[in-house]
Amino acid sequence: MSFSGKPTTLVEQHIDNDGFWPDLSVSEFQKGYRLPGEYLGEMLVADLTTAMVEVNTELDSVKIAIQAAGISRLNDAAGVTRPAEWGYGLKILLYKRAVYSRAKASLLTQFATVTRRESAENTGKEAPERAETFLSFSQQAVRSLQGRGRITAVLL
Repeated sequence: MSFSGKPTTLVEQHIDNDGFWPDLSVSEFQKGYRLPGEYLGEMLVADLTTAMVEVNTELDSVKIAIQAAGISRLNDAAGVTRPAEWGYGLKILLYKRAVYSRAKASLLTQFATVTRRESAENTGKEAPERAETFLSFSQQAVRSLQGRGRITAVLL
């Protein structure tokens, strides 16, 4: 159920990724990130796909490094029997956080154009700081996958 009291219809659609990073699920995104029911399925798919492509581009060097270690699909390397498998599982979680948070940041900024009834207005859905928060979550996950901390300082 969304914040407005409207039931959220889950979109059972998978988005194929590049073969290395995990495929994405629109319904997993909806459930995990509590998206308002007013969003159309097509809008969810479009923003999720855009976020996926952007994150994939940022993580290209990470992908190359992992592939150089002999891993062709991240899902195949993840597991629970050995510590190395746990690390790949964590990479999958971080990757999904990066993509899903980036997609939610984009969707939050569009909410005002989805519905604009005074009685249903909820600034928590569209406030700029909410979008910035989720964009920050995405960037933190990307930086973690790249092996960098939350901040970087350089000597000028």
